[in-house]
Amino acid sequence: MNRNRNKKISLGNLYSRFGIFVILLATVIVASLLNPAFFTGNNLLNVLRQNVVVGVIACGAQLVLICGEVDLSPGSLAAFTGCMAAMVMVSTQNVAAAVAAGLALGAGFGFLNGIIVTKCRIPSFIMTLATQQIARGAILAITDSKPITSLGNFTWLGQGYIGPVPVAVVIFLIILVLTWFILNRLRFGRYMYAVGGNREAAKASGISVDAVKTKAMTFAGIMSALGGIILMSRVNSGQPTGGEDLEFDAITAVIIGGTSMSGGVGNIYGTVAGILFVGVLTNIMTLLDISSYFQQIVQGVIIALAVIIDSKVRNSKK
Repeated sequence: MNRNRNKKISLGNLYSRFGIFVILLATVIVASLLNPAFFTGNNLLNVLRQNVVVGVIACGAQLVLICGEVDLSPGSLAAFTGCMAAMVMVSTQNVAAAVAAGLALGAGFGFLNGIIVTKCRIPSFIMTLATQQIARGAILAITDSKPITSLGNFTWLGQGYIGPVPVAVVIFLIILVLTWFILNRLRFGRYMYAVGGNREAAKASGISVDAVKTKAMTFAGIMSALGGIILMSRVNSGQPTGGEDLEFDAITAVIIGGTSMSGGVGNIYGTVAGILFVGVLTNIMTLLDISSYFQQIVQGVIIALAVIIDSKVRNSKK
């Protein structure tokens, strides 16, 4: 009996540690066989560049999920903060001022989400769903649903290069290092795992659960804003209808990467693999000229499978 139990535990641990990497490798091999154009330098760089926005937002989403919460507002926050940054850019022609304004707004929305969720004891998916609607409606009203143009040097963030490497990719790599540092080197990171793993035990040990969750949601708001800024810079205009479904792409990548929906489990390496997996899958379906509608179906199936696998892995560890 104990031998079977230990076998289950080892299989669960093996999958949670290495499963996504095996799946990613298999997906890359299959994609290369299906279309030789996939495994070229230009296409691989294109996959990375196209998934920078989702990747940045996923870093914020991971922290929230590790705390045992969920954030459904990133897509709308990206549109709101990205467009507001674009408006500041048009008014001031100062890239630093535009970026600072966008990030400050993202932090404000994230902080508000955290405060209301923790102090009013509202489920995070309800609060962030409300924020999603508020942010989207607000930016549509402010812009009258019209794009913001004449962004000048603002486009450097999404279209520029540092040597052969896109600026957006450099920003993404910096965010990955920052997220790794938070999760592995800061007390705040340890507290997030403790809160997500067992809220009551964390509280009994002296951890301020509300403060930890609020900080995580504030970070997520900043990452949503940064993703929105990069997105608007890349398309060279502030698009009030942009950013749709970004939250689902980000959450899909994070869950596939091994971060548990119930909290307390997850690492940045798995999230990177999850982001790349989603990016590779989308890219090969595009190269094969598969309908965008069918791609949505595939994404939905992937989310369902990821949650099912997460549940099975957690049960195998009990």
